[in-house]
Amino acid sequence: MLGKLETVFSYTAHFILQSWPEKRPGILFLTDSGGRIINFMDMHDSQSGSSLSDAARHYMQTQEVCDYVSEALSTKEIVVKTKRDNTLVCGAFPLKELDGSVRAVIGMLIPQREIDFDLRAYMRGLEPLIRMGYDAYIQHATSQIVTDLTLHDTARDLLGSLTRQISHIISKGHCSAVKLSEDGVLIPQEIVTTQEAEPGQAHIHQLVSRVGNTPVTSSVLDDHRVIIVPVSLNDIPLYALFMHLPPEEKDCVYDVRDIAFLQEVAEKSSCALWRAIMSDDLRREASKKDLLYQLMSKIQASIDVNDVLHEIVTSIPSLYPYFSVELFLTVEPNATTPVKQLSFQEVEPSTSTKAYLEGRLIAEEVGEGDQRVTVIAAPLLGKQGIYGVLQVTSEQPISLSQHEKDYISILADTAGTAFENAQLYQQSRNLIRELRLINEMARQLNKSLDLKEILDFVTEMMQATFDAEFCAILRKQPGEDKFDVLSSSVPAFNGTVVNALEKPFQQIMQSKQTLLLAQPGTGPLPFSLFSCCSLMGVPLVVEGEISGVLLVADFRYHFFSFDDYKLLEIFGQHASLAMTNAVLHNEMERMVITDNLTGLFTRRYLNERVRASLEKDSYGSLILIDIDYFKTVNDTFGHQVGDEVLIQVSDLIRHSIRDSDIAARWGGEELAVYLPRVDKATAHSVAERIRECVEQETSPRVTISCGLAKWNRELDVNLSVEALFHQADIALYEAKNSGRNQVVLA
Repeated sequence: MLGKLETVFSYTAHFILQSWPEKRPGILFLTDSGGRIINFMDMHDSQSGSSLSDAARHYMQTQEVCDYVSEALSTKEIVVKTKRDNTLVCGAFPLKELDGSVRAVIGMLIPQREIDFDLRAYMRGLEPLIRMGYDAYIQHATSQIVTDLTLHDTARDLLGSLTRQISHIISKGHCSAVKLSEDGVLIPQEIVTTQEAEPGQAHIHQLVSRVGNTPVTSSVLDDHRVIIVPVSLNDIPLYALFMHLPPEEKDCVYDVRDIAFLQEVAEKSSCALWRAIMSDDLRREASKKDLLYQLMSKIQASIDVNDVLHEIVTSIPSLYPYFSVELFLTVEPNATTPVKQLSFQEVEPSTSTKAYLEGRLIAEEVGEGDQRVTVIAAPLLGKQGIYGVLQVTSEQPISLSQHEKDYISILADTAGTAFENAQLYQQSRNLIRELRLINEMARQLNKSLDLKEILDFVTEMMQATFDAEFCAILRKQPGEDKFDVLSSSVPAFNGTVVNALEKPFQQIMQSKQTLLLAQPGTGPLPFSLFSCCSLMGVPLVVEGEISGVLLVADFRYHFFSFDDYKLLEIFGQHASLAMTNAVLHNEMERMVITDNLTGLFTRRYLNERVRASLEKDSYGSLILIDIDYFKTVNDTFGHQVGDEVLIQVSDLIRHSIRDSDIAARWGGEELAVYLPRVDKATAHSVAERIRECVEQETSPRVTISCGLAKWNRELDVNLSVEALFHQADIALYEAKNSGRNQVVLA
């Protein structure tokens, strides 16, 4: 039986009492499997009848009642008996488990004079009520668990709390949680369990080995002694919850209620678990970035190979506790960190040798049977060669994501750079500076889909990077030989139109490549936008066509280097992509909230805006509009004309309201207008204006019926969107039924 007897009884009793005849006195009681009464309550409403006498309560404790209960426990059948003096009737209903055993009995004690129905038949009907009680208990217990989960910000703490609470409620066996890979396979290194055992000796480890590399699905194993329920969110596998009975608990099994409870918890806890996992991932990513920053800082500050190698060897176990780390080098380094010599004399190349020879990360399983482990080897790549291999080995087979492999590969590459000489070291410092700049730019651009923010950021970034006197972003006018200045370091130039046939633009348009110009001692370049002696321009290309230009200019001669030239190209690539994404995003947002035919907003967007108004405004009005006899228009003139009429009406509505009002297509020929902070009288005038315009200006001529509903926060407390629309809909119905071509107020 799921949960404590007394708790489940309180939920079950609620449904039993709901079905009990009104004003019929009686006592409902619960016994355990030994026949001992552990809880009882009156079955009638205390305000509609008197309680049973103390004598009746005393009778509940007598041997005669105990005998009835014992009979129900032994026969596993419903027992109904009458007291010897014919004053009371006792009924006993055994609660059976899946295996047929009886853990408890629900009993009833009712005065004989109050029984005018078949008590045995009534008790036979208790089973669905008891199931309802169980369902209510499961829902409550699940809600309590999910509420408690919000107190934890790490996945391990959350899972510890989750497994303990599940185990406490089910009160059989142990509860465990095992992390799932991206393809739904168990990751044995990530286990949280309520069973206290030596590492690797818990019962869950045996179950994980049995499941192996098969994607986990909901299942019941070992004759209902093991339950497995995966937890996922939006089809993303997170963890698998296990309820499992160890071999020493021989007389127990899990029943359908245990399974239902575990499934309910798995479903309801997925969001909280996902948030905790994401929080862990963010912290872990921060640790990774911090490690990479430290490594890069060491390389920039010195060329101490030992410091770099030590950082890598010590950092990986902190990020991946189930990995051991080894370094294989082709040369003897001047380092105190333990390393091994890379061997090429093996008959069968090892994983590290393969990684060195192929110059790429290799991940494979090696060993036999229980000795199989996962080995990942990444070459230590330098600018001028491969200097060795970074190898990590798991304690048992494991599936790493491509993201994690990439990170290990980055660590290996970082170690490789430590073997470069001082000249390459200086070059790498310059390269790191540029990469950081580009990464920062990409990161900032990816944070925003607002075109103005992107333009301002790119302009500021170019000025800060190149320290030039003038920077600008220009957009080519479609079908015209002209450019508009969208953003510049000199705000006065914003909005300026320049000729695309001027020399710098003409060269960029012809070659579709970055341009670097310098005017050696002959005065400024002949350029109308900004007089300068050095200029760089990079085309912004979208689908093979130039859509704009990035410009950087300065009065000084030969101010820009070839490195600046290449860096501006990268700026152009990122800026072009970010601007294209912003434009597409804006267009997508417009399409999502706009009806294709009428150009009005969609019903969903209207609902959202009305809901927001109900939360923040004090009052408002809603108009529902229906085109009268629209079917006749379609039947007479055809659907194309019907669509044109709908467009005409929509345009008239749009021109009859303020910009802050929301007009939407509600469905078919029904339209709606929401007027935030507009009272009833004003809204009625607006509706009448729309009605008159439609009647006078549509062709073919149509009329409309309007239903108007208003709300006020002081009078309409907790008014919902649905309720407001319902009021307007009723008014619209009345307008149509009372002659059409009119406005009716709800």
